[in-house]
Amino acid sequence: MDFFEKTEYSIDDLTALINNEAEESVHLDFKAAGSLSKDDKKKAEIAKDVSAFANSDGGIIVYGIEEQEHKAHALSYIDGNTYTKEWLEQVIQDNIQRRIEGLEIFPIRDNGDITKSIYIVKIPRSGNTPHMSADKCYYKRNNFRSVKMEEYEVRDLFYRESTPNLKINGYNFYQSDESDDYITFGFIAQVWNDSNTISTMYKLNCYLNNYIRINRILWEPVKDEMNYTYLEKQRLKIFQLGKYPLFPNECVDMLRFSLEIKRENVEAFINNATIELLLMFGNKTDKLSFSVKEHLERK
Repeated sequence: MDFFEKTEYSIDDLTALINNEAEESVHLDFKAAGSLSKDDKKKAEIAKDVSAFANSDGGIIVYGIEEQEHKAHALSYIDGNTYTKEWLEQVIQDNIQRRIEGLEIFPIRDNGDITKSIYIVKIPRSGNTPHMSADKCYYKRNNFRSVKMEEYEVRDLFYRESTPNLKINGYNFYQSDESDDYITFGFIAQVWNDSNTISTMYKLNCYLNNYIRINRILWEPVKDEMNYTYLEKQRLKIFQLGKYPLFPNECVDMLRFSLEIKRENVEAFINNATIELLLMFGNKTDKLSFSVKEHLERK
């Protein structure tokens, strides 16, 4: 599972970051043990970094990993007796206005030793922006840094709460049926409203690339809800408009269809076909792509 999607963490997850020389980015930051201090300047720095993630697209700060050239380099243990999870959470919430909802802190102890602690702080993309840091400034993530926001950027954040934010929450491509002559593969995707605002206008496109001849497209429940077009040789676009309002923190299934393929073409189809998903809402998009073969092998 992707490091950002985990709901539990272990020391092995952290050593993997170091062994793989994971790079800091707009979504990931590493901080050595010295970043946690009861000094007011250090507390202000914590607030700056956390608020920058919340004002941007969310992400993770690992307190307890030393970076070198912006790559995870070595574990840097924190004494959990002195700096507890509760202390860190209080520093964050006391020094950032507005409060960040949904923030999580995961304490990791090497071999259960509290003096060898590491804290993973998972910060959501906030829908309650902007968040002001202790120094009365607003910050955002820029590559691997937290930088001050321009005045127009802060103004834009006031509208985030009233702007829908949709995501492709998942998908499935699977063999659904077979006969003497054909094998049928089914597809379904799910769209999630990750915001506090109802979304009424959204569209999901599915691009099927490098496919071998398809005998039929089977629509579920009816074709009227979806349509398709051939863009070019071996590139098919199937799309669906959102039919109903999508309420906050709710999901909807979209693009439920099946592809009927002759048995003699199935192997070539699986080995070559790729699928791209493009979700459009307002002036924003969410994208996802996968290889049919790799997806089926993981199932």
